[in-house]
Amino acid sequence: MNFRSIFAAALILGSPHAFSADITREVFQPDDASSSFADIGISLVTGKLPLIGFNDQNLDESGDTINSLHIGLEGRFEYKSFFLEFIENSFSNVTLGFDAHTSDNSHHEVILTSLFDEITRDDIEGFETISDRKEDVNAGIRSSFYFDKSIVQIELVSDINDSHNGVIGALQFGHQTQFRNWNVHGLVGVRYYSESVVDHLFGVSDDEATETIATYNAKDGFMPTIQLGATLPLNEKWIFRTNAEYSRLPDSVSDSPLAQGDYTYAVQAGVYYVLYGG
Repeated sequence: MNFRSIFAAALILGSPHAFSADITREVFQPDDASSSFADIGISLVTGKLPLIGFNDQNLDESGDTINSLHIGLEGRFEYKSFFLEFIENSFSNVTLGFDAHTSDNSHHEVILTSLFDEITRDDIEGFETISDRKEDVNAGIRSSFYFDKSIVQIELVSDINDSHNGVIGALQFGHQTQFRNWNVHGLVGVRYYSESVVDHLFGVSDDEATETIATYNAKDGFMPTIQLGATLPLNEKWIFRTNAEYSRLPDSVSDSPLAQGDYTYAVQAGVYYVLYGG
């Protein structure tokens, strides 16, 4: 769940499907959409993220529903074989990439992306002993395969920032269909986090343990995700978009003393103004 506002300064025209994009964006785009785009929107968001240090709530509130008014900007900009993208509801923050190979029905890219920001828990009562977790920078590959109205996307990256030094993979399938003026989409997938990733984020070392926080060595884990959404063009520039996403946390995460639940979800609805492309 990413509710971040990021700003970019370049707008470069791209042809349809000249590049692939994060599947969470591609799955609801029309076939004739430009692969470069930028839009800004305001939306209502309700969700749950029961991971201590991943939100601004205190310990007692970390398992509660989060309600917020979100203003966000997302986009994708291309120059020759290079691209920059930042997509709402994606697991990535900002992604830089290079188009390594393109065919009629597939795209293969080399990417550089951040998945986890720095995590601090020393301002949460009772968790002052938990050291900060450094943000990661990951390099890897992303491949997208197109079958009419369906997309299969595979991603495999590894940390190069000496943060968790782990491997993260994803396999996702998306499908879209038209219902009158509505573009309805669904997305199912599973993400894999290696042991060093989960332990970096949710492990508790002997030095960090206290009388109330036990030592915890986390293992690797899989996180299945399902997403449903719909998009309705209001006119040439304004779009209504709604989206619901549910993820089941790996047991190695939910069993950690740094977690307060075993699932996360987000429901979002808002209006977006197309700044460019789309």
